[in-house]
Amino acid sequence: MEYKGKKSRIESTLNWTSILKALADENRLQIIHTLLKQESSVQDLSESLDIKTYNISKHLKILETSGLVQKRKDGIHRIYHVTENLRSHLSEDNQVLDLGCCKFIFSE
Repeated sequence: MEYKGKKSRIESTLNWTSILKALADENRLQIIHTLLKQESSVQDLSESLDIKTYNISKHLKILETSGLVQKRKDGIHRIYHVTENLRSHLSEDNQVLDLGCCKFIFSE
C-alpha cells in the first residue's frame, strides 16, 4: 500500500529530541506498539487502549509531528500507521525499537 504525504521528520532531519520527547509518554508508546501490529483509526485506538478519543488525537498529532506516524484518508476516517523509516529501526518481531542512542522494548 502506498502512502502519500509529507516526508517524515525521521527520514529527513532525524530530529532525535522531538522523537525522544514523543516516545517519553507511556500512552504514545502504547499507540506505537498497537500501530506496529496494524494500522488503526482514532476510534479503534481509543477502544483498544481505553483512552478517550480526544486524548488519542492529541497523542497522534505529537507522533505525526515528530515523524513517527502518518495518516491516510479512508472515507471520513483517518487511518494511522507507523512510518516505514520507523519500521526500519525495529527488530524482526517488532518488539524492540533501536534508535542507536537507546532501545525501546515492547512487551505483550
